[in-house]
Amino acid sequence: MKRIAILQTGVNNPKLPAHYPDYPSMFRTLVGNAQIMPLIELISFPVLEGPFFPEINKFDGFIITGSASGVYENKQWMKKLYNFIRDVHIKRKKLAGFCFGHQAIAVALGGEVVKSSKGWGVGIRKHEIFNQKGWMRPRLDELQLIYMHQDQVIKLPDSATLLSGDDFCPFSAFTIEEHIMSMQGHPEFSREYIKDLITLRAKNIGHDKTNIALNSLSNSHDGEIVGEWIVNFFCST
Repeated sequence: MKRIAILQTGVNNPKLPAHYPDYPSMFRTLVGNAQIMPLIELISFPVLEGPFFPEINKFDGFIITGSASGVYENKQWMKKLYNFIRDVHIKRKKLAGFCFGHQAIAVALGGEVVKSSKGWGVGIRKHEIFNQKGWMRPRLDELQLIYMHQDQVIKLPDSATLLSGDDFCPFSAFTIEEHIMSMQGHPEFSREYIKDLITLRAKNIGHDKTNIALNSLSNSHDGEIVGEWIVNFFCST
Protein backbone atom coordinates (compact mmCIF):
# COMPACT_ATOMS: atom_id res chain seq x y z
CA MET A 1 0.00 0.00 0.00
CA LYS A 2 1.43 3.37 -1.05
CA ARG A 3 1.06 6.21 1.47
CA ILE A 4 0.36 9.47 -0.38
CA ALA A 5 0.03 12.85 1.34
CA ILE A 6 -2.42 15.38 -0.09
CA LEU A 7 -1.16 18.93 0.44
CA GLN A 8 -4.38 20.95 0.62
CA THR A 9 -3.62 24.45 -0.64
CA GLY A 10 -7.19 25.71 -1.13
CA VAL A 11 -10.73 25.53 0.19
CA ASN A 12 -14.13 25.69 -1.47
CA ASN A 13 -15.58 29.13 -2.08
CA PRO A 14 -17.87 29.77 0.91
CA LYS A 15 -20.62 30.93 -1.47
CA LEU A 16 -20.86 27.45 -2.99
CA PRO A 17 -23.42 24.97 -1.62
CA ALA A 18 -22.14 23.35 1.57
CA HIS A 19 -22.70 19.79 0.34
CA TYR A 20 -19.68 19.85 -1.98
CA PRO A 21 -16.68 17.84 -0.72
CA ASP A 22 -13.39 19.58 0.03
CA TYR A 23 -10.38 19.21 -2.28
CA PRO A 24 -8.80 16.21 -0.50
CA SER A 25 -12.16 14.39 -0.56
CA MET A 26 -12.46 15.01 -4.30
CA PHE A 27 -9.08 13.35 -4.83
CA ARG A 28 -10.02 10.48 -2.53
CA THR A 29 -13.07 9.82 -4.73
CA LEU A 30 -11.08 10.16 -7.97
CA VAL A 31 -8.27 7.86 -6.85
CA GLY A 32 -10.59 5.46 -5.04
CA ASN A 33 -12.73 4.96 -8.16
CA ALA A 34 -9.59 4.27 -10.21
CA GLN A 35 -8.45 1.34 -8.05
CA ILE A 36 -9.71 -2.21 -8.59
CA MET A 37 -8.12 -3.11 -5.25
CA PRO A 38 -6.77 -0.73 -2.57
CA LEU A 39 -3.28 0.34 -3.64
CA ILE A 40 -3.07 3.89 -2.30
CA GLU A 41 -3.81 5.41 1.09
CA LEU A 42 -4.40 9.18 1.03
CA ILE A 43 -3.71 11.37 4.08
CA SER A 44 -4.39 15.11 3.88
CA PHE A 45 -2.42 18.06 5.30
CA PRO A 46 -4.05 21.55 5.18
CA VAL A 47 -0.77 23.35 4.57
CA LEU A 48 -2.45 26.71 3.87
CA GLU A 49 -3.70 26.83 7.49
CA GLY A 50 -0.33 26.44 9.19
CA PRO A 51 3.31 25.44 8.93
CA PHE A 52 2.80 21.70 9.32
CA PHE A 53 4.03 19.66 6.37
CA PRO A 54 4.35 15.87 6.20
CA GLU A 55 7.72 14.23 6.79
CA ILE A 56 8.99 13.42 3.32
CA ASN A 57 10.54 10.09 4.23
CA LYS A 58 7.31 8.78 5.80
CA PHE A 59 5.37 8.96 2.52
CA ASP A 60 5.70 7.40 -0.91
CA GLY A 61 4.40 10.47 -2.70
CA PHE A 62 2.50 13.73 -2.60
CA ILE A 63 -0.41 15.48 -4.35
CA ILE A 64 -0.75 19.28 -4.38
CA THR A 65 -4.32 20.53 -4.86
CA GLY A 66 -5.77 23.60 -6.51
CA SER A 67 -6.23 26.93 -4.76
CA ALA A 68 -7.82 30.34 -5.31
CA SER A 69 -4.42 31.84 -4.46
CA GLY A 70 -1.85 32.83 -7.06
CA VAL A 71 1.66 31.39 -6.82
CA TYR A 72 3.14 34.89 -7.23
CA GLU A 73 1.44 36.13 -4.00
CA ASN A 74 4.48 34.85 -2.12
CA LYS A 75 2.64 34.11 1.12
CA GLN A 76 4.60 32.51 3.93
CA TRP A 77 2.97 29.10 3.50
CA MET A 78 3.78 29.22 -0.21
CA LYS A 79 7.47 29.81 0.50
CA LYS A 80 7.45 26.73 2.71
CA LEU A 81 5.60 24.80 0.00
CA TYR A 82 8.22 25.71 -2.63
CA ASN A 83 11.01 24.56 -0.30
CA PHE A 84 9.08 21.33 0.28
CA ILE A 85 8.72 20.78 -3.47
CA ARG A 86 12.45 21.29 -3.97
CA ASP A 87 13.23 18.81 -1.19
CA VAL A 88 10.85 16.24 -2.71
CA HIS A 89 12.50 16.75 -6.10
CA ILE A 90 16.01 16.31 -4.67
CA LYS A 91 14.95 13.05 -3.01
CA ARG A 92 13.17 11.90 -6.19
CA LYS A 93 9.93 11.22 -4.34
CA LYS A 94 6.75 11.03 -6.44
CA LEU A 95 4.90 14.34 -6.72
CA ALA A 96 1.72 15.27 -8.61
CA GLY A 97 0.26 18.77 -8.87
CA PHE A 98 -3.01 20.05 -10.31
CA CYS A 99 -3.96 23.65 -11.20
CA PHE A 100 -2.30 25.69 -8.41
CA GLY A 101 -0.22 22.60 -7.62
CA HIS A 102 0.95 22.47 -11.25
CA GLN A 103 1.96 26.12 -11.10
CA ALA A 104 3.65 25.75 -7.70
CA ILE A 105 5.82 22.89 -8.97
CA ALA A 106 6.81 24.97 -12.00
CA VAL A 107 7.75 28.02 -9.92
CA ALA A 108 9.60 26.05 -7.25
CA LEU A 109 11.77 24.30 -9.84
CA GLY A 110 12.69 27.32 -11.95
CA GLY A 111 9.68 27.90 -14.21
CA GLU A 112 7.51 31.01 -14.44
CA VAL A 113 3.79 31.68 -13.86
CA VAL A 114 1.79 34.85 -14.57
CA LYS A 115 -1.82 35.99 -14.57
CA SER A 116 -2.53 35.52 -18.26
CA SER A 117 -3.53 38.44 -20.47
CA LYS A 118 -5.68 35.89 -22.35
CA GLY A 119 -8.15 35.81 -19.45
CA TRP A 120 -9.83 32.76 -17.99
CA GLY A 121 -9.37 29.20 -19.19
CA VAL A 122 -12.59 27.61 -18.03
CA GLY A 123 -14.90 24.70 -18.80
CA ILE A 124 -14.07 21.43 -20.54
CA ARG A 125 -11.14 22.00 -22.88
CA LYS A 126 -9.17 19.67 -25.18
CA HIS A 127 -5.35 19.73 -25.38
CA GLU A 128 -3.03 17.80 -27.67
CA ILE A 129 -0.71 15.27 -26.01
CA PHE A 130 2.84 15.66 -27.31
CA ASN A 131 4.67 13.00 -25.31
CA GLN A 132 3.69 9.74 -23.64
CA LYS A 133 4.83 8.26 -20.32
CA GLY A 134 4.49 4.66 -19.17
CA TRP A 135 1.93 5.57 -16.50
CA MET A 136 -0.37 7.21 -19.09
CA ARG A 137 -2.58 4.12 -19.48
CA PRO A 138 -5.11 4.01 -21.06
CA ARG A 139 -3.27 5.91 -23.78
CA LEU A 140 -4.81 9.11 -25.17
CA ASP A 141 -3.73 11.30 -28.09
CA GLU A 142 -5.72 14.27 -26.74
CA LEU A 143 -6.52 15.16 -23.15
CA GLN A 144 -9.92 16.68 -22.39
CA LEU A 145 -10.31 17.99 -18.83
CA ILE A 146 -12.18 20.51 -16.71
CA TYR A 147 -10.26 23.79 -16.33
CA MET A 148 -10.68 26.83 -14.07
CA HIS A 149 -7.71 29.21 -14.09
CA GLN A 150 -6.50 32.72 -14.81
CA ASP A 151 -2.84 31.99 -14.15
CA GLN A 152 -0.63 30.05 -16.53
CA VAL A 153 2.79 28.49 -16.63
CA ILE A 154 4.67 30.46 -19.29
CA LYS A 155 8.10 28.88 -18.74
CA LEU A 156 8.77 25.26 -17.79
CA PRO A 157 11.54 24.16 -15.43
CA ASP A 158 14.67 23.34 -17.43
CA SER A 159 14.40 19.64 -16.63
CA ALA A 160 10.72 19.33 -17.62
CA THR A 161 9.23 17.39 -20.55
CA LEU A 162 6.08 18.94 -22.02
CA LEU A 163 3.11 16.57 -22.08
CA SER A 164 0.20 18.63 -23.40
CA GLY A 165 -1.02 22.07 -24.40
CA ASP A 166 -2.93 24.20 -26.89
CA ASP A 167 -2.67 27.74 -28.28
CA PHE A 168 -4.43 29.21 -25.24
CA CYS A 169 -2.47 27.24 -22.61
CA PRO A 170 0.73 25.92 -24.22
CA PHE A 171 2.12 24.28 -21.06
CA SER A 172 -0.91 22.52 -19.60
CA ALA A 173 0.94 19.41 -18.41
CA PHE A 174 4.54 18.37 -17.92
CA THR A 175 6.69 15.74 -16.25
CA ILE A 176 10.15 15.70 -14.73
CA GLU A 177 11.98 12.40 -15.11
CA GLU A 178 9.83 9.64 -13.58
CA HIS A 179 8.90 11.31 -10.28
CA ILE A 180 6.84 14.42 -11.15
CA MET A 181 3.53 14.78 -13.00
CA SER A 182 1.95 18.21 -13.26
CA MET A 183 -1.34 19.30 -14.86
CA GLN A 184 -3.28 22.55 -15.13
CA GLY A 185 -6.61 20.73 -15.39
CA HIS A 186 -8.93 19.45 -12.66
CA PRO A 187 -9.57 15.71 -13.05
CA GLU A 188 -11.07 15.72 -9.54
CA PHE A 189 -13.88 18.23 -10.26
CA SER A 190 -17.43 17.08 -11.00
CA ARG A 191 -19.61 18.72 -13.66
CA GLU A 192 -22.00 19.94 -10.96
CA TYR A 193 -19.19 21.54 -8.97
CA ILE A 194 -17.60 23.33 -11.91
CA LYS A 195 -21.01 24.49 -13.19
CA ASP A 196 -21.76 26.19 -9.87
CA LEU A 197 -18.24 27.63 -9.69
CA ILE A 198 -18.47 29.05 -13.22
CA THR A 199 -21.85 30.59 -12.42
CA LEU A 200 -20.48 32.10 -9.21
CA ARG A 201 -17.52 33.65 -11.04
CA ALA A 202 -19.47 34.66 -14.17
CA LYS A 203 -18.96 38.41 -13.65
CA ASN A 204 -15.18 38.02 -13.47
CA ILE A 205 -14.99 35.45 -16.26
CA GLY A 206 -17.11 37.53 -18.65
CA HIS A 207 -20.47 36.88 -20.31
CA ASP A 208 -19.25 35.24 -23.53
CA LYS A 209 -16.64 33.00 -21.90
CA THR A 210 -19.12 31.98 -19.22
CA ASN A 211 -21.66 30.84 -21.80
CA ILE A 212 -19.03 28.96 -23.81
CA ALA A 213 -17.76 27.28 -20.65
CA LEU A 214 -21.22 26.26 -19.47
CA ASN A 215 -22.05 24.85 -22.91
CA SER A 216 -18.79 22.87 -22.89
CA LEU A 217 -19.96 20.90 -19.84
CA SER A 218 -22.09 18.71 -22.12
CA ASN A 219 -18.85 17.31 -23.59
CA SER A 220 -17.11 14.22 -22.26
CA HIS A 221 -13.92 14.63 -20.23
CA ASP A 222 -11.03 12.39 -19.22
CA GLY A 223 -11.02 12.96 -15.47
CA GLU A 224 -11.57 9.28 -14.69
CA ILE A 225 -8.72 8.28 -17.00
CA VAL A 226 -6.40 10.76 -15.30
CA GLY A 227 -7.47 9.13 -12.03
CA GLU A 228 -6.08 5.87 -13.44
CA TRP A 229 -2.91 7.69 -14.51
CA ILE A 230 -2.45 8.97 -10.95
CA VAL A 231 -2.70 5.43 -9.56
CA ASN A 232 -0.29 4.14 -12.24
CA PHE A 233 2.12 7.00 -11.56
CA PHE A 234 2.33 6.45 -7.81
CA CYS A 235 2.44 2.67 -8.06
CA SER A 236 5.11 2.49 -10.78
CA THR A 237 8.76 2.05 -9.82
